[in-house]
Amino acid sequence: MGTGKSSLGTRLARKLDRPFADLDTIIEEEAGKSIPEIFEQEGEEGFRAHERKQLLKTIREYEGILALGGGALHNQHLVDHIKINGLLIFIETPFSVILDRILQHNNRPLLLNDDGTMKDRETLENELQELYDQRLKYYQQSEITIHTDNRSSIEDTAAALVSKIRNHVSYN
Repeated sequence: MGTGKSSLGTRLARKLDRPFADLDTIIEEEAGKSIPEIFEQEGEEGFRAHERKQLLKTIREYEGILALGGGALHNQHLVDHIKINGLLIFIETPFSVILDRILQHNNRPLLLNDDGTMKDRETLENELQELYDQRLKYYQQSEITIHTDNRSSIEDTAAALVSKIRNHVSYN
């Protein structure tokens, strides 16, 4: 969440002449409702069930760049399945940059209190840091890691990623 997966994925797809899809968009289309509606009606557990189902289905059928949600890699089975069917890339971004980006978008369900109001910055920072720390062991299993921050342009990052992908593919 907040690493620029959609922006970078779109640019990468253009450079590699591949289609681009965002798993959250696929989930919304299949469920017939928005991510916030899924969270509201089915809770996080319901959303994760949709996410898991669509992720496993999509990676078997899709031949393009797929942006995953920040919590899509929440167990080893999913990580292994993705790596068998594709190339897993970790967009490593400083936590402070992620937090600043996330705070600009108040429609993310994990950022809201039960009453729908935005959580304060300190609470968000603590909760998101805990989530990041829990998920990091899965992210670090990626075949490729690309480091980003607010100083790197999307174009430069995409070009560096294309180079890393081509190097990875040529060695395997």
